[in-house]
Amino acid sequence: MVNKEDFYIDIKNRAVDIYEQYQYIVKEALESDITNHRLEFYLKDDSSLGGKAWSKDNLDNIQVNKGVIDNYFDYFYGFTKMQTDDFLEKLHIEDVEEASYEFIKFDGNGNHNLFDSKVIDYKLAGLLTIFVSRFIITHELGHLLNGHCEYLNSKEQNDIHYISMFEKDNSKNIKNVSSLDFRTLEMDADAFAATDNFRNLLLLYEKFEDKVDGDLNIKPIELFYWWSFAIRSNFLITQKILNDEEYKPDKKHLPSVARWVLILGSIISIIDGDLYKINYRTGDNKEKLLEHITKGFMFAEKQYNKRFYTSYNSLEETINSSDYINYVTATQKNWENLRNELSRFSRLPLYKSNNV
Repeated sequence: MVNKEDFYIDIKNRAVDIYEQYQYIVKEALESDITNHRLEFYLKDDSSLGGKAWSKDNLDNIQVNKGVIDNYFDYFYGFTKMQTDDFLEKLHIEDVEEASYEFIKFDGNGNHNLFDSKVIDYKLAGLLTIFVSRFIITHELGHLLNGHCEYLNSKEQNDIHYISMFEKDNSKNIKNVSSLDFRTLEMDADAFAATDNFRNLLLLYEKFEDKVDGDLNIKPIELFYWWSFAIRSNFLITQKILNDEEYKPDKKHLPSVARWVLILGSIISIIDGDLYKINYRTGDNKEKLLEHITKGFMFAEKQYNKRFYTSYNSLEETINSSDYINYVTATQKNWENLRNELSRFSRLPLYKSNNV
């Protein structure tokens, strides 16, 4: 029996730590005096996927359902266990549900390490869950730190507006804020999360031996593979639950597949544009990094389709879709207009495109 309490504690502590890091950036690096905000993080005892962010009187709030942790961990643990079971079946092991295996692996210095498949299954599922939970946390922080919540509050005085994780929870209309504006805010929050997550991956990659559990039995470059796998799995799950493939003008979120492709594009742009200095390890390079990110999300689609008899393919669903192109282009063009309105509420510099 898996004890989910450890993950509940982790996501709450992680949210507070990340928030404090950005508070420090606002105060020290940006020399801003608008750091008198504080964060309240709530875990709601609700088994469904859901959450929301809101702000009032310098108090920032994030609420995440426990079902977010439960559902994602269960999905990822089911995946890792299935990988082990498939391997054992190839060895003609009976009763694979109860079986496991151990193996010895030698490092480059000739030192041996003993690994247990049960431990790997659990810890890899945990890592994937943490990747998704960090993305969700930083997406919600994007709404708060980039001024989205206070911007919405300003539209209707004396009212608090919640930005919900899913469309079905975010149906309230706000005066002078269009559905396109909402989609644009969501796109910005996704970009904030993607950028934050990539910087965190670089830190883990560079300090791998100190920060990553050796029992995972993965290489440093594989962090990017598993992050891509985890975040793509997140959007596959929401796509199926929400059935949100349609590009309707009144929708307040972009379809899940469109969100993923935009996130992927932003990460690739960061890498191709050498936005951050990456201290590649011996044998690694930019091409290998991009390859691992690509293979990670493609493997996520393959595994999801195999498990649920679906046929999701993010590239095929978007690359030749006029609906996707028109929808995304309109959202990206709207960003410059919305950016000007957000600037007086944002605590961090807002993205400025040179192409729109």
